[in-house]
Amino acid sequence: MPHLVLVVLGIVLGTSTCRGSPPMPSTPNASMIASNDDARAAVGKVVRIRGTVQREKLGDTINVGDLSVRCEDFRFPDNVVSHTATAEGTLAIVRDEPATVSAGGEISQGTEGGGSSFVLRHCVVR
Repeated sequence: MPHLVLVVLGIVLGTSTCRGSPPMPSTPNASMIASNDDARAAVGKVVRIRGTVQREKLGDTINVGDLSVRCEDFRFPDNVVSHTATAEGTLAIVRDEPATVSAGGEISQGTEGGGSSFVLRHCVVR
C-alpha cells in the first residue's frame, strides 16, 4: 500500500519512479522520440516519450501514433491508463516470445507470432 501511495502522489506531483525509488531529475540528454524511425535510431540511448498510457498483456505502454513503448519495470496506476504521460529510460528492443500450442491444444503465454517490441529499461515517469 505505501508503494501505491508513493506512485499516485508522484503522478499527481508530476514525477514518479518505479519500485519506490526516490524521484530522479529529468535527464537533460534524453532524446524525445515520437515515431518508430526515432525509436530505431535511439536504441541503447536514454530517451523520453510522451503519449497515451495503455494497459497491455506484456506490460503498460506509452503510445504515440504507431509507436508503442513498454515501460519494462513500471506499472501505471489504473487512473492513469488512457491519459497522457511522459516517461524516460534506456530504449531497447526485446524479442517477444511466441505463444505455443501443446499436443493437448493448450496455448502458452506469449504473443501471436512472436516478434519484437520497444521497451524502456529503468523507466522513470515524469
